[in-house]
Amino acid sequence: MSTIADHYFSSCLDYLESLGLNSQHVLSAINFKEYSNTQAHQLAPRISLTSYNALLDYAQQTLNEPLFGFKLGQQIRTADYGVLGYLIESSNNLTSAISALLNYDRLVADIGKAEFEQKGDIAIIRWLPNESCNEQVILRNMTAWVGVIRQLLNSQLSPSAVYFTKLWVESECKILESWFNCPVETHTQYNQIVFPSSYLTLSFKTDNTQINIVLKEVSEQQLSRFKSQQLLTEKVNHLLMAKIDLDDCNLIRTANALNMTPRTVQRHLKQEQTSFAHLLESERKRRLLLYIGKYPLSTIAIKLGFNDQSSFNRAFKRWYGYSPLYYLKHKLKL
Repeated sequence: MSTIADHYFSSCLDYLESLGLNSQHVLSAINFKEYSNTQAHQLAPRISLTSYNALLDYAQQTLNEPLFGFKLGQQIRTADYGVLGYLIESSNNLTSAISALLNYDRLVADIGKAEFEQKGDIAIIRWLPNESCNEQVILRNMTAWVGVIRQLLNSQLSPSAVYFTKLWVESECKILESWFNCPVETHTQYNQIVFPSSYLTLSFKTDNTQINIVLKEVSEQQLSRFKSQQLLTEKVNHLLMAKIDLDDCNLIRTANALNMTPRTVQRHLKQEQTSFAHLLESERKRRLLLYIGKYPLSTIAIKLGFNDQSSFNRAFKRWYGYSPLYYLKHKLKL
């Protein structure tokens, strides 16, 4: 199950309180029942993505604010990220901060995968969200990244461009562009932020090497505990998401990567009410939404690990009820 840290969830409630929405009423409205059994009225250590989605959806609808995740992301504080926030704050520059994000992002939210890429004069930080993440979750995440860096470097700092897979209307794009202070592209392949590579060496105002070393040790300890408590489903999902493509991705290779036998993997996944085939199919469907319309169908079939084009076509029709060619002609622009 994909989860977020309780402090990251609670920061949403704090913001809603500031807007006049009572936290208890909000939690009741989304049927939230993830309180700890040992501490009355205390949030559990991890909150499900289902509840997080529900909270942001409820806020967006109640406040009639289509860009609620963006508004929420603007309110971010490093403390909202817990130990990761303080680790980033004590970094000496953006390079080390991004390294911390890539290594320890799961401590805050195990709901996607961050990637970093440098191409000459430009740098890209990309987020591959869990397929269940709603648009408000994505908006908050992307906005918060820029917000925190502005706090630590320069409030006037701006990306070169920001990309969203969601198709926003023109008026919403203008609002986003005004705050990001750069072009905002929508309905793109990835959610990503592009910025000059020169930003990577800018020094943080809060640089503290000794504290940073200590916080890295704490983060490693927390990450180790988190991994040990993860369901096998989550571990398999992370392995699948980490692969560049799904060619030659099968149960045997995955079991070897987990240092387990295929039979043991299948048994544990069955106990968690899923299977390797189901998880692989979910990852294929997640990636398909990123690829369709951007690559030839034959290339997509290979990237998704199908043996041939016809196998991909059959799977597509099973998932959506029509062929990929029909989708490209009649559905993609809707």
